[in-house]
Amino acid sequence: MKQRITLGKRLLSALLTICLMGAVIIAVPPQAQALSASSTSLANYRRDEKPIVDAFRSSYKKTLANSIVGRAIWYMEYGFIVYGHSKYATSGYCDCSQFVSMVYKDFGYSITSASRNYNTVGRAVTGVSCRNGVLYGADKLRPGDIFTFWTTANTGKRHIGHVAIYIGKINGKHRIIGTLKGNPTAIGILSSMSGWYGDHFNSVRRVLPDSAYQTGRTIKDKGPVIPSRYRMTKFTRVIMPRNLTNGF
Repeated sequence: MKQRITLGKRLLSALLTICLMGAVIIAVPPQAQALSASSTSLANYRRDEKPIVDAFRSSYKKTLANSIVGRAIWYMEYGFIVYGHSKYATSGYCDCSQFVSMVYKDFGYSITSASRNYNTVGRAVTGVSCRNGVLYGADKLRPGDIFTFWTTANTGKRHIGHVAIYIGKINGKHRIIGTLKGNPTAIGILSSMSGWYGDHFNSVRRVLPDSAYQTGRTIKDKGPVIPSRYRMTKFTRVIMPRNLTNGF
C-alpha cells in the first residue's frame, strides 16, 4: 500500500531494537498514525473533506453506486480506522485495498483485499488516463469506480500498490476516497491528481452493473463492519447508517 508517508528513522530503529530483543509486535501500522485525532487534523477535515461530503449529500440520489460511496464516507466519519495491514474487524487497522474490499462487501460484492490483484477486479474502464496531473476521459467515470495506482517492487517490476474509490465530480473537481494522510482517521478524500497520484496512475476498474446507477432498485446492505476493538480514541459517538439520513 503506497501512502504519502514514510516511517521515521527513529521509530524504525526502535522497532528493530524491540525485534532484536525478542518482543512480539502485532500489526504496527507503517506510517505510525496517531491514535487520537489532533486539533489540526480535525480542522483539516472541516476545511477539506466536509464541504465535499456536504455537497455529495445535498445532491444524493439513492442508487447502489451512491450507497457504496456513502458507506465509504461513513467509514471515514465513524469507522475510526487506523492504517495498518491487519483485519479491520478484529484489530481496527485497515489498508487501502482492505478498505475498498470492505466497502463493497457490505453490499454483497466479494473482491480481493490485495492491491496487487486489482487488475483482475471487475472490468477496465477504457479511455481514462492521467498526464501532468490532468485526468483525461473523466466523462467515462461513474461513482464507485476503483482507481488503481502502480508502485515498483524491489525487483524493479511494477504492480498495483494503491487503490481508492471514485466519488464523482463535486464542486468542479474529481474526488476519490481512500487511505490518505493528514486526516483525523486513515481515510480521506483526494482532490488532485498532481504529484505521486498522477505520476503513478494505473487504471480504473468497474465492478458495478448498469442497474447500480438507477434509482428505485432494491439495495442489499449487510451493514458496516464494527471492529471488536478500536485502536483510535473515538472523537464522536458512532451513529449507525440506519440512523442517518441516506445512511451516511
